[in-house]
Amino acid sequence: MISLTINGQTVEVPENTTILKAAEQARIVIPTLCHHKDLTPYGGCRLCSVDIHGLRLPATACTMLVSPGMIVSTESPALTRYRRTILELLLVRFYDAGYTHIAGMPALDTQFAHWVNYYGIDMKSAMARKPFRQIDGDPNPFIWVDKGKCIMCTRCVRACAEVQARFVWTQAYRGYDLRIVSGSATTMMQARCESCGACVAHCPTGALDNKMSVKLGPPDRLVTTICPYCGVGCQLELNIKDDVPGGRVLRVTSNSKAPINGDHLCVKGRYGYDFIHSPLRLKRPRIRKYILEGTARPENRGPWVEVDWECALDVAAKGLRNARDKYGPHSIGLLASGKCLNEENYLMNKLARQVLGTNNIDCCDHTSHASTVIGLEATMELIAQSNSLEDVAGQAKSILVIGSNTTEQHPIFGVKLRRAVLHRGCKLVVAHPDFINMSEFATIRLIHKPGTEAALVNGLMYIILKNEWEDHAFIEKYTQGFDEFKQSIEGFTPGHVADITGVDENVLHKSAEILAKERPMAVVWSVDLTHHSTGRVNVSSLINLQLLLGNLGVAGGGLIPLRCQNNSQGACDMGGHPAFYPGYQSVELPATRKKFEAAWGKGIPTKAGMNAMEMMTAAAEGRLRALYILGEDLVGGALDGNQLRRSLGNCDFVVLEAVFESETSRHADVLLPGVTFAEKTGTFTNTERRIQMVHHAVAPQGESRADWKIIKELAHRIKSNGTDGQYTHADWDYGDTSQIMNEIAMLTPIYAGITHERLERTDNLQWPVKNLSHPGTPTLSVEHLRNARGRFITARYDEDVTSAQTT
Repeated sequence: MISLTINGQTVEVPENTTILKAAEQARIVIPTLCHHKDLTPYGGCRLCSVDIHGLRLPATACTMLVSPGMIVSTESPALTRYRRTILELLLVRFYDAGYTHIAGMPALDTQFAHWVNYYGIDMKSAMARKPFRQIDGDPNPFIWVDKGKCIMCTRCVRACAEVQARFVWTQAYRGYDLRIVSGSATTMMQARCESCGACVAHCPTGALDNKMSVKLGPPDRLVTTICPYCGVGCQLELNIKDDVPGGRVLRVTSNSKAPINGDHLCVKGRYGYDFIHSPLRLKRPRIRKYILEGTARPENRGPWVEVDWECALDVAAKGLRNARDKYGPHSIGLLASGKCLNEENYLMNKLARQVLGTNNIDCCDHTSHASTVIGLEATMELIAQSNSLEDVAGQAKSILVIGSNTTEQHPIFGVKLRRAVLHRGCKLVVAHPDFINMSEFATIRLIHKPGTEAALVNGLMYIILKNEWEDHAFIEKYTQGFDEFKQSIEGFTPGHVADITGVDENVLHKSAEILAKERPMAVVWSVDLTHHSTGRVNVSSLINLQLLLGNLGVAGGGLIPLRCQNNSQGACDMGGHPAFYPGYQSVELPATRKKFEAAWGKGIPTKAGMNAMEMMTAAAEGRLRALYILGEDLVGGALDGNQLRRSLGNCDFVVLEAVFESETSRHADVLLPGVTFAEKTGTFTNTERRIQMVHHAVAPQGESRADWKIIKELAHRIKSNGTDGQYTHADWDYGDTSQIMNEIAMLTPIYAGITHERLERTDNLQWPVKNLSHPGTPTLSVEHLRNARGRFITARYDEDVTSAQTT
């Protein structure tokens, strides 16, 4: 530790600490413009200059490192004059056209305007008399560019390079013509801008702003919540204006304290919020006309009729109850949602098992991710990602990305991987039939034939075994079935695998050597690997690879199946699975079933139900008569939409709870309007098992209702029709989602330490959270398995299936 004095206050800080950081530790404010905590210190604006005893001239606090006994003064008349002069010189070329002003007064919500005002400078009289650059000078659809406000701090240049790893912005020209340009003075999109808004978030003057909201003024309040798009789980702030009943979202901004993304967001998270107030939203319940008239169902189900909630809920409850009573509980299916809250998915699971008496419940997302769920379940007995995203991006020495277009499907994590390559020298092996953005950063790119991923990975393991690069100690201590697996891999010689996959033998050898020697190594995959019939074998081969190399339970290693939707993991955690109660507790285990019977009442089914695809097959065959879908466009998001259309068309009664009309709503009989993430409070669980709070920000649109309230009302109506006796222990009188979470924690060991109150205090709880004092589990190791051993799966590859897919 180094001791120094700042403004007469003794401060102790570690070596290689800047004066600015030392002052921040002592809660001493030093003005800055070009500095940002996320970026490399620059020292360009010199506003942070301070006096150091023994030095003739002021020094920049953001770049000067502390030294023992240093005496620093951050304020003096001379420094005030110095800073005023800097700001006045910056204002010579600064022009504010006034489009963000309110009542003709200059806005003071930018960092630059704050310091100009702080040092008593009249911005209007000190700035340039006319603009010298075009306002809104770039056609980017999301980012507003006003170079008249640019002070050349280069924060946008550094943000694009260091945060987004994209290198769109740069300095160009010289002298008085010095300016910031995109690319080689092209448009931002021509310079391959990804419209992430990182440059906007870091700009201190308003030269870069959000085009969708640049003229809307400041918000009345900020609401911190979780992004509703992919499984990364970025935290963001909804800027709310209370000038209309219930409030409206002006814009989305990032939160520097966000545990996963900090100030960073992708184009979807930062700019994809207009759907919240879309005029196309469902605002009243709808029922098909034939139901109200009591006539036979038309071929296309006929026209919709808007009704009140009482009518809609009664019809929905009656349809589900009648199917159960007439054809039996197994004739009903429920599909939970990777877009809805954990609490809502838990109620779907409870509705299915306690009220309707069926285990036919799955998550819609599993129609494309089922192989990940099945593969992890069979081999690892835990259906979850083993390591944190930051852990992989920060500590992996090599990464195999296979079947994942990461920067498109999970943008923030994709950027983290790009930065790992650029800043740490991480070795990236990318296996994908198409050229994707991650390929640009790959040490080796494997271009294989679609559907041959299992053969490719088996070939890599053959080379690893032949060179004895496997982790013998890990295999001996933590695995089972190795000898059978080793024998099964013998047929995957480099020559044979090259013929199957189209990947050169030398490239296979180089890839295997990198993955085996540059450890810890992480394996990253997503829906591109799992959406076809070879998906389960693909996942099993990747698990075999990590068991072979001992990359489980170590920082920077692990299995990283990236879930597609924002709460796909949570939906599965909450019992959105035909074989598991919440927390992956088997429905066929008597002790577990007795626990849920004691909490919910008698009559819980004893055998695993149908998964999502089996339900669709059963519907097509007439065995599944009623279906309740929560918050998903099952047809529009599927690869084989035609097959799903046929299945839904053959289903007698379909209830859909949704925010918009969709391809799926064409096949529904009852349409119940739910709400968006901005209109509810509860929790999401991201792909790395992190449980985070979602906060209500605006009032529901029209007559739409929170999904948990709809499910609760349906449960009351279904179980009130003469069957209350077997549900004497049921409790559906929830006042809010915190009460639902308390029930989840009571019945679900991996969520035992979770409450809304605790989550409000910390964002860093990853299950298992065993009790209220448990810190969570960032890394899952083999010890977390029931028998503390991972199981090798016999290496397989179905050439006939792949040939059929690629012809």
